[in-house]
Amino acid sequence: MVFERFLMTTRIGILTTGGDCSGLNSVIRGAYLRTRALGYSLVGIKRGFRGLACNDVLCPDCVELDDTICDEEMLIKSGSILLSDTKWMSSEVQKGRTVEDVKKSIIDGYRQLELDGLICVGGDGSLKLLNELTANSDTLKFVFVPKTIDNDVNYTDYAVGFQTSVKVAVEAIENIRSTAKSHERTMVIEVMGRDAGFIALYAGLASGADVILVPEFKYDLEKIKEKIQTNFQSGKNHCIIVVAESVESDDFKHSERKVNGFVKYTHISYKGIGHHLSQQIKEAGFECRSVTLGHIQRGGETCISDRLLGTMFGVEAVNLIANGTFGKILAFSENRIKLIDVREAVERVNKTLSMNDKYVQLAKDLGVYVGEI
Repeated sequence: MVFERFLMTTRIGILTTGGDCSGLNSVIRGAYLRTRALGYSLVGIKRGFRGLACNDVLCPDCVELDDTICDEEMLIKSGSILLSDTKWMSSEVQKGRTVEDVKKSIIDGYRQLELDGLICVGGDGSLKLLNELTANSDTLKFVFVPKTIDNDVNYTDYAVGFQTSVKVAVEAIENIRSTAKSHERTMVIEVMGRDAGFIALYAGLASGADVILVPEFKYDLEKIKEKIQTNFQSGKNHCIIVVAESVESDDFKHSERKVNGFVKYTHISYKGIGHHLSQQIKEAGFECRSVTLGHIQRGGETCISDRLLGTMFGVEAVNLIANGTFGKILAFSENRIKLIDVREAVERVNKTLSMNDKYVQLAKDLGVYVGEI
């Protein structure tokens, strides 16, 4: 779709970048409705920073958002109508461009589109990138909306997408439980969770799991075997184990490969902790199967909480730009929206579970094995 330049006083851009999740479209719709009310235009930039770096006001990666595009069905749909991209920045450098060249193309794209502000919906990598882009320049003016199914962004209770991913995982675990009961076996369900175990913990508790393993705490295989044995001895004919994909043990490590891309980051090649654990349980004499939920956790009908949170973030992001407030990350804590300076946020981007977390303590009180804590 060819981008048409509307004559309005204020032009705001919005993009989604990084891994997709539910609730992204709610952010876009909320931002659109608020810009419409203020008499502004909202430019949807497709494919994240790749689209912003197109450097052309007629770029097909830009679209003027309107009522036809931003209808009520957006609240339900997962993913992003603006698409996303996770590989462009590093691939550009691998092709021979310098890091500074890539940065410049993004800034040039922002100028070419004559934007008065940018709403970036992303995760920790996107936040670090924006911090780098604005470190020595005030050209790019942005507001950041946190989204990640891992929920590992600091300062906010929930990031957009997390609660829908938990809902999807719980529904899957409940479906798996029926076959576990029918065959009197242990089922190991591997869920997503790159650096933190929030999905595993929340989904495990909400589905009544017997064992929940997260990357923050080491586990003892013998304790897991004891838990399975106790289940069957007490009259329960099955056992549900939920494990985050990034969990490791002394005999099971994930492989890493360094990619010197736009910013230096690490790709983890997850090797299947669920299958590994299932094999160990089988060797101990228990009937066991493993299931990896994978990318289904990024989809599903967007839950009410993510619809509301995404809409609030979208509206507030526009309000901030209208008031001339930039360089902030939106957070939801203590039942209200808070603003965190990007410099402060970058110093401590990620959050993880701790022994004092209320849900970790809840798991312990329920008799759920959550590792050696």
